[in-house]
Amino acid sequence: MSYDCRAVANAILDHGDALGIRLTHMAVHKVMYYAHGWRLAEHGCPLIQQEFEAWKDGPVQRLVYNCLKLAGAKPVTMRATHFDLVTRQTSTLSCDFKGGEEAFLRQIVAGYGHLHAFELSTMTHERGGPWDQVWNAPNGRVCMGMTIEHDAIRRHFLQSGMARRTA
Repeated sequence: MSYDCRAVANAILDHGDALGIRLTHMAVHKVMYYAHGWRLAEHGCPLIQQEFEAWKDGPVQRLVYNCLKLAGAKPVTMRATHFDLVTRQTSTLSCDFKGGEEAFLRQIVAGYGHLHAFELSTMTHERGGPWDQVWNAPNGRVCMGMTIEHDAIRRHFLQSGMARRTA
């Protein structure tokens, strides 16, 4: 099962708070990216429904960006929301994670959340990686919406995982 990116961002922020890790807006996107990538590699299905976009500082979820952009470079204290056009109500999104997904996400936050947002961003810029393939597309190829496809992320994390196991 995959989840709305805003609900995953909120879960990451909640885990960060519980672990004493103050995440910036940029860091939230990168931690989401790593959680999404490792979930794809381990289970073959996306954690997040929406595709990431390649932005200057790395992979970004546009819906999360729009919700949390007011935090700027400071640690995020708000949560991502959704406006329901039918009820005209705004609500904070959350996930009803299945199986061990909550523990998995907590591990990802513990493992990546302590890194500075710029370090996380640099890590996502790996030459030949999914972000690089879109941002620096060869021959001036245009990537509509600059989307990073789930399959590209999965392949990259599978290769990274095998390299780590053999190192």
